[in-house]
Amino acid sequence: MIRLLLIERPKTAHMQFMRYFFVGGTAAVVDLLVYTVLLKYAGFHYASAAFVGYMLGLAWNHLLCIYWVFESKHHRSKEVMMVFLIALGGLLWTWGILYALISLFGVDEVIAKMISQIIVLLWNFGMRKVYVFH
Repeated sequence: MIRLLLIERPKTAHMQFMRYFFVGGTAAVVDLLVYTVLLKYAGFHYASAAFVGYMLGLAWNHLLCIYWVFESKHHRSKEVMMVFLIALGGLLWTWGILYALISLFGVDEVIAKMISQIIVLLWNFGMRKVYVFH
């Protein structure tokens, strides 16, 4: 049972989502930590901090996904390109949400980032599940 839960690749979308949720959670911590440090301590603008944090979180997420969550159905180069395009979409969502929440509604920058992460999680899982992995 432990082997099925923790080691073998999941066969059902439900188990894939549970693992992706865990992987996404750890990637979100990486993303949020980098974003906050760059924003609060290095003086970055929220858009630049979001870019760096998102990309580092994405790299962490992708590595764990290919080894623990999904099975690839494409050649590695095609897979990387597809993940990059999906990530670009996620980054655009992130920037749009941050702009709306911070600039238009005055939400705290870190709270706005957390909200964007929840929305972008759904985007990333759905797009990867449908287009990149099975």
